[in-house]
Amino acid sequence: MWPQLPLSFSSVLVLLSPALVKAAINWDIYEHGVVPSFKWSRPFPDDGTDPGGFHVNCKASKTFHAKMYKLSDLTADPPSGLSPWQPAIEDFLSKTDYMGSWDGVDHKGQDREIVVMEYKDVPLNVRHFIEEQQADLNDRNKRKWWFGVFEKPSQKEKGLEVDKIYGTVKPTVLPYYSSEPTPVPAAGDSKKEEGGEASDTQSNHQPAADHDPEHLQEHQKPEKPIPDENKILVFPGGAIYEILPLWVAQGSGASGELNNLPKYKHQAQDHCVIAWVTDHTKPHRDLGKRDMQFTIEAMAVTETEEGKYTRLMWERMYRAVKRNERRQQREERLKAKKDMEEGRIRDEL
Repeated sequence: MWPQLPLSFSSVLVLLSPALVKAAINWDIYEHGVVPSFKWSRPFPDDGTDPGGFHVNCKASKTFHAKMYKLSDLTADPPSGLSPWQPAIEDFLSKTDYMGSWDGVDHKGQDREIVVMEYKDVPLNVRHFIEEQQADLNDRNKRKWWFGVFEKPSQKEKGLEVDKIYGTVKPTVLPYYSSEPTPVPAAGDSKKEEGGEASDTQSNHQPAADHDPEHLQEHQKPEKPIPDENKILVFPGGAIYEILPLWVAQGSGASGELNNLPKYKHQAQDHCVIAWVTDHTKPHRDLGKRDMQFTIEAMAVTETEEGKYTRLMWERMYRAVKRNERRQQREERLKAKKDMEEGRIRDEL
C-alpha cells in the first residue's frame, strides 16, 4: 500500500502527467483570458468517472470534424482563408459580442478564432434549432446570432473567379411574427425534431392573412431552399456550449432526455442534463492546415440519496459559516461605533 501523499505533492504529480494535462487544462485560458459572457465550466470529472453524488441515467459522446480559422484569415483565399465569405462573416460577428473560442478563450483582435463546418455534417436537430432561431423576426432573440449559415460561392467558368457572399442564408420557412423570443425546443414540445409534424402549440398559431404565402408579393416570398451540401456553418467555439446536448442526442438512444434543453444546466443537479467539450485539437497552422476536431460528451443525471444527504449537510454548514460571518461583522461595527462614541466624549471633556 502506497502512503498517503500530501495534497500539494499529489497536485504536482497531476500537473506533470501529460495525459491529464491534455484532458484537463486548456493553457490558452491562462495566457489569453476568457470573454466575460462565458459562464460555463466542466460539470463532471476529467478522468472518465461519473459526477460524485449522481446516478448517470444515460450518456452519449460524439466527435466532429471542422476547420478553425482566425479573423486574420478572412482576407486570405481558401483553403487557408475565408475571403469569399469575408463581408458576410464580418457582418454576422458584428451582431453580438464575441462568445469566445473553446472554453470561452478570447485571443483578442485578429487572433480571435471561429469554427467552420460543412452544414451537412451538423446533426439534424442542431440544424432545426439554428433554422428556428434565424427564422425568428425578433431581433432581441440573441440566439439567432450564435451560429451563421452561409451559402458556398459559385465559381465562374472563365478564370474560376469566385463570387462573394454578403449575408447569411435566408430562412426557407416563413416565420410567424412574435413579440417574444423563440422558445428553446424541448423534448415532447415539438414533433418536428423527430421528423414529424409541428407541435400543437405551433399549429394553434395561424399566420395573418397578409403573411400567408398566397397573399405575399414576389419579393416577400421565401427563398428557394439551398441544399445542405452547398452551405457552411460558422460560429465562435464558445457558442456551442449553449446547446451541447443537441449535438450528441441523435442516435444516442436517449434523445428524449438530451434534446430537452430546459433540463440542460451548468452544473449537475437532480434530474438534469450536463455536457462538455471534452477534447478539441488545434490546426497545424504552420503547415497551412485549418483542420481540427472536437468531442462532446453529455449525460442525464439524477441525484442519489447519499449525494442529497451530503449536499444538504454542506449547505447547512455553509449557511452556519455565513451566519457566523455576519454576526462577527455586526459585532465589529458595534465595537467601532462604540469606540467612536467614547472618543467623542473624551474629546468633549
